[in-house]
Amino acid sequence: MRRQRFASNAESLRHEVAEFRRWRCHSDPVFNQHFIALQKWQVASLRQRHANLLADPRYTEVTTFFLNEMYGGLDLTALADEVERALPLATRLMPDAVLGTAAIALELNAITGDLDQRMAAILFEEMGLTEITEEAYCQAHLQACPRREREYQMELISLLGQGLDKYVRSRVIYASFRLAHKPAQYAGLTALYGFLDRGFAVMRPMGSAADFIAAFTGVELKVIDNIWSGRANPLQV
Repeated sequence: MRRQRFASNAESLRHEVAEFRRWRCHSDPVFNQHFIALQKWQVASLRQRHANLLADPRYTEVTTFFLNEMYGGLDLTALADEVERALPLATRLMPDAVLGTAAIALELNAITGDLDQRMAAILFEEMGLTEITEEAYCQAHLQACPRREREYQMELISLLGQGLDKYVRSRVIYASFRLAHKPAQYAGLTALYGFLDRGFAVMRPMGSAADFIAAFTGVELKVIDNIWSGRANPLQV
């Protein structure tokens, strides 16, 4: 459980970058392959569960964004480098509300990576698997991930979606963000700006993100409940 209180969004961003830097997969190439294999397996599973959202023209892009950017092993190295090098510039160029949304996105990515690392260690090192099965995945989930942490992961997804939706609908905040495009490029903040811009782009066409968020997180919360309740075929909802 994170959601620590920070004096500013800048401090929150620094904290999440530090969490990312501590990932074991950065310093252990063999483990990194296991980590990537788990994330790919999870994305494939998520695509099956959310096939209806991916097939719905209203939600195809936003679902793809969440799967690829949050669950698909997004490489935050460039973004982390930017935050460490040019965060003072970012705080001057971008609306503070937008940076707050970026901090939530980084926290979501950080906790997802942390949980995945624990599961990868159990699956490939303790269990000695070469291929992931649904049964083994659920066992690792129970061992590595307290239920509350997985539920908190869904809370962060909701907060991220709500933040992107709220600020893209605010003419003042969104206009300020768009005006920062060129200055952000000149300041070397292309990764941070690009990440936020992609999030805003997929939210903008929707009337509201509420239905999408409820559909996506509702399914994943059901999966969590299935696993912890010991139901048959827990990943199928």
